[in-house]
Amino acid sequence: MVKLGSRADMLRVLSDEQLEQIHVATIEVLENTGVHVGSEAIFKVFADGGADVDPRGKTVKIPRHLVEESLEKKPKQIILQGRNPEQGILLEENRVYFGAGGTPVPYFRDVETGKLRTSVKRDMINATILADALSNIDFVMSIAGARDFPEEVQCIHEFEVLFKYTEKPIIYHAPGIVYAEKILKMAEAIVGDREQLRKRPIFSFYCEPVSPLTFYDAHDTMIEAARNHIPITLGIAQIMGATAPITIGGSLVVGNALNLASVVLAQLVSRGAPIIYGNFNNALEPRTAVALMAAPEKPLASACSAQLAQYYDIPSFGVAGQCDSNLPDAQFGAEVMLTSLMNALSGTNLCHDCGYLATGLAGSLEAQMICDEVVGIIARIIEGVEVNDDTLAVDVIHSVGPGGNFLSQSHTLKYVDKALYLSKLFDKTYPATWMKAGSKDVTEIAREKIKKILREYEPRLLPKDIERRLSEILKESEKELVKR
Repeated sequence: MVKLGSRADMLRVLSDEQLEQIHVATIEVLENTGVHVGSEAIFKVFADGGADVDPRGKTVKIPRHLVEESLEKKPKQIILQGRNPEQGILLEENRVYFGAGGTPVPYFRDVETGKLRTSVKRDMINATILADALSNIDFVMSIAGARDFPEEVQCIHEFEVLFKYTEKPIIYHAPGIVYAEKILKMAEAIVGDREQLRKRPIFSFYCEPVSPLTFYDAHDTMIEAARNHIPITLGIAQIMGATAPITIGGSLVVGNALNLASVVLAQLVSRGAPIIYGNFNNALEPRTAVALMAAPEKPLASACSAQLAQYYDIPSFGVAGQCDSNLPDAQFGAEVMLTSLMNALSGTNLCHDCGYLATGLAGSLEAQMICDEVVGIIARIIEGVEVNDDTLAVDVIHSVGPGGNFLSQSHTLKYVDKALYLSKLFDKTYPATWMKAGSKDVTEIAREKIKKILREYEPRLLPKDIERRLSEILKESEKELVKR
């Protein structure tokens, strides 16, 4: 049994005609401009699959028929599995789920001091335990990183943390085929063997082909993922005005072209390889050259990206919790609600990045906790309104009559937990009560709850023999990959 997220289709930015225009423009780019492929392995897949290739310029032009055939082969539904089967989530149409973190970050906000510092593996462990404990988080990425280990093996250490400390579905990156193979060995140790992993993959590889229109050796991970039917989660992260046209329409075309090229790549490797559409459009701040994550154009473009994924009948990967603020402050709250709500209302399947600060350069446990509350509110909104004889409550209204009250009615007690979202974090008390409790702001309250969770919550860990196997793979990787 897997979780079924609420369906949301409340926000439609693009008309059907505009979606078709973007598709036609994208096909023109793929056929006439093509993509640059710096990876020999990926170049060979395209060449063998019938694309128009230029070995000297490393350019691949993809004909319309190849795109259309690949779109027919890819799956419309994907179950994103966790190591606990009951934590799996069904990705289809416009079902919405929320996830903690993204890719590793250089900075982490110390929960004790509030200061930014280099993130370490212990931070990643704490963030993963917290994400496993939070009720509104459906899948797990990262808001930290194992930067206290050699760069060559950081992602393997990070995968070890994710595999050990959460049973929820995992989405994470492996920068190249060598790393992908190490991660697959870890996953095999958990599920039994490669065949079992193929049947029930307990994670997804996150991949970021580079805008504009480029694949490198690091993206060979996609070949290994497709070959083993591990879901590929795409995150094409172009910058409007820098690595893509400054207009939302033009930026969408660039991101869409790389998404469709990736679909073709995956299906040429293995028919039916599961792949998830991700078309991010960061706005360029022209005065500082910062790639903004919470400019209004970003969630607007994200809503369009969700529509494009639905147009192609591909599960979608979007954002929730992105912000440009360096602190979990008022700016953070406004930006988190903006990015999260827009993505959810558009029916994005996987809304990630809960817990980020500073345009994705820093992680924060307090931010992750606050995001959990925000997405809980949003989840209530996208549930919509249930209308039936019982919820219309005509008999109850008749019984109470004019001038009465509904507090004492059994109908009120029956629906109090269903009809109302009851905050777990945000203070909803009168000023006198708030002052008596210490006049705490939401960050202080979040910090206290985080410390309590980290003291008391016990994630379901792996059996000791599997933990030992993961440690062995880590040691083998360090010997093989770390430059002495």
